[in-house]
Parts: sequence; structure tokens; C-alpha cells
Amino acid sequence: MLRTFVERKVRRQIVRRSLTISALGFAAILAMWNTPALSGLMRPLRMFTNNIHGGLSAFAMQISGGSVESFTLSEAGAYTLLFQDGAEALIMSAGYLGSALLGALLFYLVNRAPHLLRGLSILLGIFTIGFLALFIRPDVAGDWLSMLVCMGFGALLIFLGLTGTGDINQLRSRKSITQVVLSIIALMTTLHIVLDLPAVLQVPAMSGDTITNPVAYFADYVMPGASVEMVAYSWSAIAIGLLGIACNYAIIRPLRQIPKNDDIV
Repeated sequence: MLRTFVERKVRRQIVRRSLTISALGFAAILAMWNTPALSGLMRPLRMFTNNIHGGLSAFAMQISGGSVESFTLSEAGAYTLLFQDGAEALIMSAGYLGSALLGALLFYLVNRAPHLLRGLSILLGIFTIGFLALFIRPDVAGDWLSMLVCMGFGALLIFLGLTGTGDINQLRSRKSITQVVLSIIALMTTLHIVLDLPAVLQVPAMSGDTITNPVAYFADYVMPGASVEMVAYSWSAIAIGLLGIACNYAIIRPLRQIPKNDDIV
């Protein structure tokens, strides 16, 4: 019975430490995200989240009756979509709200189903490299350093997936490290709107015929009368709420189900 007690206590400690490290990692990214001097350091992460954002927006265009004429990426992390028709309410919200839903699901799987960690890491790495290879903009292809850094990020995810073995109850095991990395990625994806808040509150909806801020566009053209702040903060609240639900079912409930000291007889 002593062995059972020790294992349960260690499991609680590992879960709490992993969650704390993940939260601190995201807090550091949040602090650096909109710092111009650190734009190069944030570029792989910015490109990763924007890849998901752009892909979901393109998917929304197609399922709502529109068509995507072209889809290109810049190495700075921005994407350009040329499209026709489609439901603007769905298209403008799909990027941030779709990312929130997808990121919350990833956070749940990473922390609730550790046997899927290696496969998820490999899939995310393949997605990162494949998306860059398919959609990188040829007019800015001269910035090879940025390209290699972003490709390296995808390769790192694949490497963690291929080598992420070990005991999930050991904080320094490769499997635990993979879980922390994927948890941070899930947090970034879910809270993409939170990371971009300074930008979406300042950038205008359009520049000529180009939509430069889907949040402002949604407020100005899809939901007239609503302010950019109201839309941005509402979407942020939804993202935080989805993350809270994922955290509850992936971490809080399982922790409560682990017997405490006085429950072991």
C-alpha cells in the first residue's frame, strides 16, 4: 500500500509542475509576442498560429459557398487569401474562434491522453513543414534564415514525437518534455486572439481592397454597431472559456479523482 500512496502523490506533483511550467512558458510568450525587438524569436511561433488561422479561414470560405483563388504565406508569419463569396460572418470568425476550439481540443488530448503525445507531435511537425512548403510566398523567398528557423520548429516537433519515450511521471523524461511543449502550443493556439489583442484593437479593418483585421471587419461590416473592443473581448472570453472547459476535464477532474492520503486504507 505504501507503493500505491507514493505513486499517486508523485502523479499529482508531476501534473501540477507540468501545468505550472506550461503556464509560465505561455506567459513568457505573451510578454514577448508584440515586442518588435523579439520579432525574430517569435517568428516560428507566430507563423505556426497564423498557419492554423489561415487554414481555418480558407476552410470556412469553402464550406460557406465561397472559393479560394490563392493562399500564400510570408516568412514573417502573415498570410494572404484571395477569395470570392462565402459567408462573411463565418469567414471572419473562423480564424480566431476556430483556433480557440482546435487549441482547446489539443490541450485536452495532450493532458488527458498521454499515449497520443508522440503521434500528435509528429502530426503538428508535418503540418508545420508541409504548410510552409506548399504556401510560402515566392516574392519573399530570399529570407532563407527565417524559412530555415520555421522549418526547424517543425522538425523539432517531429523529433520530439519520434523520441518522446519515457515515464510520464518523471518530469525530466522526454515524454514529459513533449507534453509541456505541446501544452504550450495548445495554449498559444487557443488564446491566439489574446496574443493578438494589441494588434486587433489598433489595425484598421481594411487597407484598400485588402482585409487587414478580421475582428475590425466583423465589427464594421458583419455586425454594424458593435465596437472592435466588444468583438475582440467577446472572442477572447470565448477562447478563455473553451480553455477552462478543456482544463477542467483534462486536469482538474482527474486530479480530484486521485485519492488523498486519508482515502488510502
